[in-house]
Amino acid sequence: MTARTRKSLVALLAAAAGLLASAGARAETCSVSAVGVAFGVYDPLAAAPLDSTSTVQVTCTSDRPPRVTYEVRLDTGQAGSFAPRAMTNGLSQLTYNLYIDAARSAVWGDGTGGTAVVTADYNLTPPGSTQTDSYTVYGRVPAGQVVTAGSYLDTITVTLVF
Repeated sequence: MTARTRKSLVALLAAAAGLLASAGARAETCSVSAVGVAFGVYDPLAAAPLDSTSTVQVTCTSDRPPRVTYEVRLDTGQAGSFAPRAMTNGLSQLTYNLYIDAARSAVWGDGTGGTAVVTADYNLTPPGSTQTDSYTVYGRVPAGQVVTAGSYLDTITVTLVF
């Protein structure tokens, strides 16, 4: 292995529309879609972290009343923890995390353990119309991790609660 080992890695966002609703009839319909965060090649000798972005989209239609309220949650992935998440390649792990802000200060999770969620609450005008909201997912792999060369992968489930 050379001094500059190159690693190819990807964190996937599996768009699973976990659509949770109250017992009463809802006049809104929403769906979620996501694109995986592709970090590219990680250099363990680089001084700076490896950053990347992706997108989660929520599309909603509402009749009466025209109010739309939802929350977008991301799970922990294979690591079972938000602090930090981890991509794996066999037994090797490469830690990373996903954030709701460009400063990468608020971990995007499920609202537990100090994590943040994306929320929306608005009226659709006119009633019956459709709106798609796009949210950037900010990913970061911290610098200085010594791991074996290879492809690293994690699967994150996106849950839409409305």
